Amino acid sequence: MKSPKNCTNILLVGLDNKFNAVVAEELGLRLQMHYTRCEDIVQYQVQERDLILQRVGIAYLKKREKSALEECAGYMDCVLSIGFELFKQNFKLFSQSVICYLKLGKELVEDVKSRIAFEERNQFLEKNSHATIVMQKKDKKLASKKLIEILGELL
Repeated sequence: MKSPKNCTNILLVGLDNKFNAVVAEELGLRLQMHYTRCEDIVQYQVQERDLILQRVGIAYLKKREKSALEECAGYMDCVLSIGFELFKQNFKLFSQSVICYLKLGKELVEDVKSRIAFEERNQFLEKNSHATIVMQKKDKKLASKKLIEILGELL
């Protein structure tokens, strides 16, 4: 995947949401950029998720989630982290972001769904990311160092 022109954000995606978030925070601090979890923005804007599902259904809920993610994608000079499910459903929104896949070995992935569908999800992320950062262990400082090196080559 080619790097987008005029990038405004760095988007970290992977199969371990917690690790993505701590690396996004570390990278944001190192680069002196704002950082946020896309899931936090969605949760803030779609506060009554169960009520929305019950009253108006899944289609409307997905529309509200997409609207919140469009806001995230429109941020300027941010490090963002996003979980696999939200990314898969909405990755095209992040056309002005450098998308970096933090790849962990299957044994390091805590999410049961991601472990079961590891190969399929891994292929999707590799195909739809500008860079894949292979990690042998969960080390936020090493991950941010590798990201800075790769970002220097991409931008």
